[in-house]
Amino acid sequence: MVWSAANGEPWKEDKSSLRSGKQDKPFNPRRSAYEMQSSGLVALKQARPWYKTVSADVLQQALRHLATAFNRFFQGKSGFPQTKSRNDFNSFEFKPKTVKVNGNHIVFPTLGDMRFFKSRDIPQSWEIRTVTVTREVNGWYASLLLRDDSIPDLPKKTIDELQSVNGVDRGIKKIAAMADGTVDPNPNIGKRFQRHLEIRQRRLSRKKKGSKNRFKAHQCVARLHQKIRRVRDDFQWKLARKIAASADVIGFEDLNIKGMKARCKPRKDPETGMFIQNGQAAKSALNKAISDASWYNLRVKTEHQANKLGHWVIDVPAHHTSQECSQCHYVSPGNRDGEKFVCENCGHHEDADVDAAVVIAQRTAQKLGIASLRVVSPKVTPKPELTGCKEISPTLVGEPGNQTGNRERVAVIVQMSLFEDVSGESPSIPLCG
Repeated sequence: MVWSAANGEPWKEDKSSLRSGKQDKPFNPRRSAYEMQSSGLVALKQARPWYKTVSADVLQQALRHLATAFNRFFQGKSGFPQTKSRNDFNSFEFKPKTVKVNGNHIVFPTLGDMRFFKSRDIPQSWEIRTVTVTREVNGWYASLLLRDDSIPDLPKKTIDELQSVNGVDRGIKKIAAMADGTVDPNPNIGKRFQRHLEIRQRRLSRKKKGSKNRFKAHQCVARLHQKIRRVRDDFQWKLARKIAASADVIGFEDLNIKGMKARCKPRKDPETGMFIQNGQAAKSALNKAISDASWYNLRVKTEHQANKLGHWVIDVPAHHTSQECSQCHYVSPGNRDGEKFVCENCGHHEDADVDAAVVIAQRTAQKLGIASLRVVSPKVTPKPELTGCKEISPTLVGEPGNQTGNRERVAVIVQMSLFEDVSGESPSIPLCG
């Protein structure tokens, strides 16, 4: 698939009089690049008859994604889009109001009626919008974008309504340390499954290429990777919800994660000219731990949860946050000794990551320019044996909808396996290329 204005018809007829509400908009006879390629789909189906078996919505949605990729490239937000073949597409989309759900059956355009496993019920008041069908290792899944206009939008808090700020320091041993004293240890999800992954990968490497046994071993490795991803996402969504609800403003370090994981520069011996050790072997373990912690995804999930609550998420400079004292703001490398923080100037002592989170919260308040913004204080929780009761986390219910401008929100993502028996063969669904 290429992005070219030579495909399709470059001009269109004036039909603005037939459309209501668009008479005031001036008519532009020239088609955009997406419209040109979309108009050429008719000729493409005549030249290649197998394209007729693909829904027109799927082809047009693929062209829209292509247009978005090139627009991001021209705006400098991403690199040049890479060429993809038909086998590289693992998902496709249908337009709003084209997919229907009847009980445990879902009806797709062109594909027809299919039975599926419904993970949760869809209320009658919700309207089905875009439907994305994704191919996973254990079957096909459909994600439904739903909308309900009866739910009021929760507006984002104004700058005058902000009262509290919390800072989050991300790390390896402690995946998140907050200014209120809350510390969440890193579950090391990838490390927990490392032994199982090594065994399955070793079994895969011993199978003959092209054999059925190698395909089965490959499926076992893929299922384990899927489980690791799901466990990590589940943990991060719960942690992101807790962080987003802790204060009106959440501060994060503006980390250059890609630069932190970059390879070390090669070193040469000035006398012999041969390459010598540059520390990359030792750094590879750190890179693996950073990838397992998935700092960027935690920040994205926190921002998503904060938008639902009307809270703010701010990035602040990350320089010297672990070396600066939160009391006197004295900066020195000697303030920190491993997990301990003892200020050389005023003697303030605290957990190093918690003190860094307080510094992040202070920088967040300074960036917003609100002097009355209160940094959340450490929580003092009495021991259960003294109170005679245990603290139970309440169930998260009644979450407001996502904060958007056009009242369209992902109220719930319904993920459904299109086939209950994943051991059988999946039917062939042609994808656009």
